[in-house]
Amino acid sequence: MKITLFATGALVLSLGGAPTQAQTSAARMLQYSEANKLPTYPLYISDQKTTHLVFPFPVTYVDLGSSGLIAAKATGAENIVRVKAASAGFPESNMTVLTSDGKLYSFVVNYQHDPKVLSLDLGAAGSTSSPQGAAILSNSPIPQGNLDAYSREVLSAGGTSASESANQLSVRAGSVGYKQETLFFPLHLANKSNVTYDVDFVKFYIQDKQVAKRTAEQALEITPIYVYQGAARKIESRGKLEQVYIFKKFTIPEQKQLIIEVYEKGGGRHLKLILSNADLLKARSL
Repeated sequence: MKITLFATGALVLSLGGAPTQAQTSAARMLQYSEANKLPTYPLYISDQKTTHLVFPFPVTYVDLGSSGLIAAKATGAENIVRVKAASAGFPESNMTVLTSDGKLYSFVVNYQHDPKVLSLDLGAAGSTSSPQGAAILSNSPIPQGNLDAYSREVLSAGGTSASESANQLSVRAGSVGYKQETLFFPLHLANKSNVTYDVDFVKFYIQDKQVAKRTAEQALEITPIYVYQGAARKIESRGKLEQVYIFKKFTIPEQKQLIIEVYEKGGGRHLKLILSNADLLKARSL
């Protein structure tokens, strides 16, 4: 009598003779080879430093092999996972990550006091879904690297939606761009004076075209999801500043208008632009 143990946990008794077809098929299904084995990445983490893993698609699932690991998606980014050790010297463990394209990533995780690699790009090998190492913002379907590229495109495209000049300062809203439920508003600011201009803030809001007297003005401020070159705040004498304010898609009711205001920090050189719904509907596809 022959006893065979299959990986399903079942004992099969055979009174001589060859295994049945069902037994042979089950055994064949359990065979491992290089062709059906998913790659496993070595990962070294510390309790003193945080390691970031950048995936080419948004992360939908993370499983940790032990409580010695701490992992979570980075705030504001859908495709970045931050990993850290809960304490020093945990036993070897594993981590599994699933992304929205259906790909499974497997890691063997070990402790290292001073990891040599703190940022790992899992999309570097041939992925075209996003630029290498680019974050996919939680509030935008477009990776940040692509937002930058589209912003440069709308800045160079020319066109004017509205413009205003005062006190030797001018601001021009270029033609609005559109891509994947996202609106791009390019702003060109020029300082023609001999005094530097420090931008305090730029405000976008929707308000009624006509406000009745003795009636409180109703304005709805809208917040950009990203500002290209948003860190630039100073316009030197005879200098220029170009920025792109990026919003989730919206439209303006006919009785309302979009107001863009640029405020000077510690000064009084404020400028206002007015755009209509027609300016948005004429947005150029990127």
